[in-house]
Amino acid sequence: MSMKTRIGIIAIAIGAAVSGIAAAADNTYYIGGGWGQTRPNFDTAGTASGVGTNFDSSDGSYKLYGGYNFHKNFSVEATWINLGSFNSNAGSMVEMAGWGLALVGYMPLNKEFSLLGRIGEYRMRLKRNPLGTSDNSWSPSLGVGLKYDFNANFSARGEFERITKMGSNTTTISTNANVYTLGLSYQF
Repeated sequence: MSMKTRIGIIAIAIGAAVSGIAAAADNTYYIGGGWGQTRPNFDTAGTASGVGTNFDSSDGSYKLYGGYNFHKNFSVEATWINLGSFNSNAGSMVEMAGWGLALVGYMPLNKEFSLLGRIGEYRMRLKRNPLGTSDNSWSPSLGVGLKYDFNANFSARGEFERITKMGSNTTTISTNANVYTLGLSYQF
């Protein structure tokens, strides 16, 4: 089989798949927000943290999101997330916030409940005060959760999300974080 033939077959297959997704799409938008808790795992062995530095183990967090359902089981979601601020025993503080994009998949369990999974990437900003240093990093994320539909427009979510590779040990501090949220969303 020639290269042109293979390319043609691949193009037809991609076109058919995209058409199938578009035909099954709900084509709806949604907005929402969640509130909860962040539990980071700071790398205090790094040079920016200082020897013997300990940070708070948790803080409140929130996120605002909006998405587009391009299929009954899949959506693309943009998120603004604030992971809170964490004080150290050495008198400094780290603040973490950022924005991101994720692919969210839903697996219906019954008419009201669905499992959800997410994979995405955040652009996180860590600020270290009073040092005045900051880092911007691309941070991968994975998450799972449960969604409950009250009706066609309103739903509730409980989620666990793991955000990794935030900050750096040369400027601020390196950390990963577990984020637990409960929230509401409106689909229109």
